[in-house]
Amino acid sequence: MCAKKLILLSFIGTLILTACEEKEAYLHPVPQSLDEHVILPPEWAFGVLYGGYTDQKQTIGRIQQIQDHDYPIDAYWIDSWFWSFDDEGEGPDKYLDFVADTIAYPNRKEMWDFMEQNHIKGGFWTWDAIQKTGNEEAFEDFEQRGFFRDTYMNTNPWHNAGTSTAMFQEDSDHPGTLTGNINFDNPEAAAYFKERMKPFFDEGADFLKLDRTTHLNTVKTIFEISQEFGKETEGRGFMLSHAGGLEDSAFKRYPTKWTSDTRSDWTIESPNIQFNSWVPNVAFKENIAMYTNPDKLHHTVPFLTNDTGGFDMGITDSVDEELYIRWLQFSMYGPITEVFSQPENPTSNLAWKYSERADSLFRTYAHRRMQLFPYIYSYAHKTRLDGENMIRLIPDHLYEYTFGEEFLVAPVYEEYATERTVYLPEGTWINYWTGEITTGNRSITVNAPIDQIPLFVKAGSIIPLRNYAPNV
Repeated sequence: MCAKKLILLSFIGTLILTACEEKEAYLHPVPQSLDEHVILPPEWAFGVLYGGYTDQKQTIGRIQQIQDHDYPIDAYWIDSWFWSFDDEGEGPDKYLDFVADTIAYPNRKEMWDFMEQNHIKGGFWTWDAIQKTGNEEAFEDFEQRGFFRDTYMNTNPWHNAGTSTAMFQEDSDHPGTLTGNINFDNPEAAAYFKERMKPFFDEGADFLKLDRTTHLNTVKTIFEISQEFGKETEGRGFMLSHAGGLEDSAFKRYPTKWTSDTRSDWTIESPNIQFNSWVPNVAFKENIAMYTNPDKLHHTVPFLTNDTGGFDMGITDSVDEELYIRWLQFSMYGPITEVFSQPENPTSNLAWKYSERADSLFRTYAHRRMQLFPYIYSYAHKTRLDGENMIRLIPDHLYEYTFGEEFLVAPVYEEYATERTVYLPEGTWINYWTGEITTGNRSITVNAPIDQIPLFVKAGSIIPLRNYAPNV
């Protein structure tokens, strides 16, 4: 019986298809020009994903809070404190021991089962090295098997008797920890790493977030762990890795990448906040350009995502509600949407912790994204077939793009702005908010109040929608 409905919204009329017809409506036949380098993530990856530094009790509690606020949620990962929670990831012990924190997570299977019962996929953080101190068994095991590419004295305090988020910030006074980089170019080492990680997936984990490296064979191994062992990925695989390693297009076989540890600020051109030196020079404006700049390789990533609201809040105790709202509006019109921040951020980039207004707008935009799933997944599938990304570049207009062919998106990236100049390509365009029809091939100025991202629909478009659901 076909109870669910797919709505095809157009400016010529509205069509209703049954669920039996839905898949056929938005999946394309496989052409001869199939791009073998692009792998399509599982369909749940196109919902709304979240990450956090939470123990088992907090993880379940946070998911329930997300649900109580009527936000969609398809996945949740536990970041690096998964290995050592009580000391906030101080390290070096536990990084990496293949045991993780069994006190903060006393029954991981119960936690993963809770997620599965709520149709949520669960993941956790990992990296590509073993620090010897506190992890002697694992270190000596890999060393004796010849599975390290090299060993060195690591003076970086990141998870090394220091900070949990200050990546690559060297400390000249740090005594150093003997560290082995696992040689993922060695098939036997990669296979053995998979074997050591498999018990976490036997308990119910579904995917991994890889930090510290974008080395292709490391990324490949991490993706294959999810592909082979993830009970909910159903053989398709999913991971998160930094947006580097783009020189070899083979990276497209191992989705997904995120735009790394962005700054929670409007732009690096005139910063409002001071940041530590290790934080990448990417704030909101620059983050948009990572999707759209033809001179950078990031725009070639088929399924690029970003930490909604920015990762690092800088040297400040305050958060910027306006920035967060503009950022979430942008994130909802991207291939993959995820919400995450450093643990020092008191909001964890959860909208209800910013304000009632942010809470309401996040819910509105997230609901619309879930309604647009047939449209989004159709273009994701098209990317798999012909290699053309759903984010389409508009020449000479870096801070706007088309989302598929039917939507034009122009994020507001300037503080206090309530209007924006938008270039409309050739054709006829309809203002999503007002219904005003405008001929393209020219620039116009549009109102952009805080609750609206400038959004246009190509005239004559048919947009497949479905009824809202909290999970894909």
